[in-house]
Amino acid sequence: MTLPTLVNKYQAQVLRTQFLQANTILQDGITRMRYDEVDLNDVINKRNSAIIEQYFENGHCELPADEKGAGYKNFFGNYDTAGRAASSLIQPYCLKNGMLLWFGKLKNIDPTGTFWYDDNRYSLLAIDINGWKKKPNMFGKDVFFWYLDPDTNMVKAVGKYADLPASYLYTQCPGSTGMAEAGIGCAAKALYDPKYFEEIGLH
Repeated sequence: MTLPTLVNKYQAQVLRTQFLQANTILQDGITRMRYDEVDLNDVINKRNSAIIEQYFENGHCELPADEKGAGYKNFFGNYDTAGRAASSLIQPYCLKNGMLLWFGKLKNIDPTGTFWYDDNRYSLLAIDINGWKKKPNMFGKDVFFWYLDPDTNMVKAVGKYADLPASYLYTQCPGSTGMAEAGIGCAAKALYDPKYFEEIGLH
């Protein structure tokens, strides 16, 4: 193998390990909250940090002010604030290992297709698996999305067959270059495809 190939393979292995760890941390924390009969949607939608800290150990790292401050871009390296309709990442929370757990509100489009609104039935969660100060800070590469199913209180990776409103935004991986949301629908594929990180290109 050439040196660039070896480097890419190593980076892919590191990111896959971090991604699987992030999924485990998220599933474990939410499972324990469910066991304790915590109202998950209420806690997450209200960003109740005191309760969240009981289930996700705080790493007390420096936090960006918001999604823009973290410098996040879509899968193709584009950033379009006007078009970012799929998610609204609101409150970042630092995990002990330096990963950044974001709580967001799902946005849905009205039946006429005219405007977007917050759909409080769903809580959107995202994890920056290598911390916001490490690149590439791109959806579907080191920033991945899960959602809390309001009917089952289960955390599910966003991706194909995601049972979400405006689901066309969440079933495509990565989606088209013109989509501000491109890459949001890649968590499920990253979870089940062991070659995912080797194939996407990390820059």
